Parts: sequence; structure tokens; C-alpha cells
Amino acid sequence: MRQGRTTLHFERGGFYADVENVNAMLCGRCGTRSVPGKMALKISAAVERLFRAGKDLDMTGISFHKLAS
Repeated sequence: MRQGRTTLHFERGGFYADVENVNAMLCGRCGTRSVPGKMALKISAAVERLFRAGKDLDMTGISFHKLAS
């Protein structure tokens, strides 16, 4: 396992969300990704709020990005 960055993909109820550039431990052999506990909980809570808000919207997508400094 080595420190790196990855994209997490979530799908629910016909919607999907990608969380990009997440710090994680990555396995070059099997592709396993491990996100530290606190960060995983924060990401999960944010994505869950997004899915709850999106279920009542007529939309094709929402994109949210942090600009590079």
C-alpha cells in the first residue's frame, strides 16, 4: 500500500456522484483503496446529503470542484 489520491464513485436512485482527488492508501497489485476513517465519514455524509437533496430535483447533474491554487 502506498499513499496516493483516488476518485470515489457513488450511485443511488439513478444518480451518481464522483468525489475526486481523495487522499487514500492504494494497492498497486489488487487496486484496493483505503480512505482514513474521519475522511471516509465526512465524504459519506456529504454524498448522502447530496443524494437526499437531488432526489426532488429535475436535473442532469451537479458539479462541485475546488480550484487549484
